[in-house]
Amino acid sequence: MSEVRLNPAEEPQILPAQAPAWLKPSTIVPIVILLCAGTAVLLWQISKSEKARTESNLLLATQPGAATWATLIQKYPGQPATALALLESAAEASTQKDPRKAASLYEQFLRDFPKHPLASSARFAQANQLASAGDRAIAQTLYLRIITDRPVDPFRTGAAIGLAHLQIQENRPEAARQVLNDILAANTGSAFLPDARALLESLPPAPSLASPSTPPAPVSQPPAK
Repeated sequence: MSEVRLNPAEEPQILPAQAPAWLKPSTIVPIVILLCAGTAVLLWQISKSEKARTESNLLLATQPGAATWATLIQKYPGQPATALALLESAAEASTQKDPRKAASLYEQFLRDFPKHPLASSARFAQANQLASAGDRAIAQTLYLRIITDRPVDPFRTGAAIGLAHLQIQENRPEAARQVLNDILAANTGSAFLPDARALLESLPPAPSLASPSTPPAPVSQPPAK
């Protein structure tokens, strides 16, 4: 039986294995360099942040006062010590009867530290300082935001009192009455509730909803003879 011979052109050819394009040195080397550079930058930023945190904490602990607060606010943005410096500076401005400066510092605190545990307190204090400065429209907007925020803001009742005070100043006692009645009905359990009740009781009596009675028509008398 004769052997079957394949035509050389029909014989299967096994191609040599080729490395993927991304495994070539011309591709890998730049990627490795970029990764190393990125890691180095990240480690440098972490080291720099830790250094700034340590320095700012030490500065606040050893040299408390207005000058230190100003230095922290200017040179150490975003640090926990700077958050406290902003709050202390705002409280100092309020003590010095400068409500606009205090409100500005509270606003900076909220902008730089929106997730801080004291953010709700700072927002309420900012609204109070704006109200003291006579910026009623902005203060009312902040009070309303605090009242309507969800989840419920812990200073909701205090904000309702602040809003009611502004409405009373604008000669809108019925609007103030509605705000105070709503917050008392909500029974928030806040320490501000007695103040809300006292302010409500200080308002003038609500106007009667009943229409005034119509006086009887005069009885016509017959002409005298």
